[in-house]
Amino acid sequence: MNKGKKETKFNFDTNWYDLWMKQSKDFFDSADKNLRGMFEQGSRPNPEDHMQQINQWLEALKSQWQYANLNEQQKAYENYWKMMSKMCSDASDMMVQQWIQRNKQDNPVNSVRDLYELWLNCCNEVYNKGMHSKSFQDAYGDMMNATIHFWKSVLQK
Repeated sequence: MNKGKKETKFNFDTNWYDLWMKQSKDFFDSADKNLRGMFEQGSRPNPEDHMQQINQWLEALKSQWQYANLNEQQKAYENYWKMMSKMCSDASDMMVQQWIQRNKQDNPVNSVRDLYELWLNCCNEVYNKGMHSKSFQDAYGDMMNATIHFWKSVLQK
């Protein structure tokens, strides 16, 4: 184990739907907590005027996908988690760009709910593109093969 890095075990029982729902809930709850005041000012918020606040909030969200230092048995998952983390980051960056663009086009994001829906659309676009890439399919295949190998070893005991 590397000094200063925490080694954790990958949860082989991860329910991907539950993971997505948790991320979705965390997004909405944290946006409501951290950005609600921007939308309560009575006028449409210009995201460019609040970039420091937005970036701090997004960094906290992006940290959810930071992968831990994995042990040797879990290395097959590392590339997959890196790709998922990058897609999350790309979707968040796209959301901010589209938020700014919408404001300039007089189609503002007027509420936390609007922001959440914009984020969902960006996630859909980024994830759809990413999941169809050869690199993602290879990483996903490696992860699934490792998972099957794990379960075979557990069931044979």
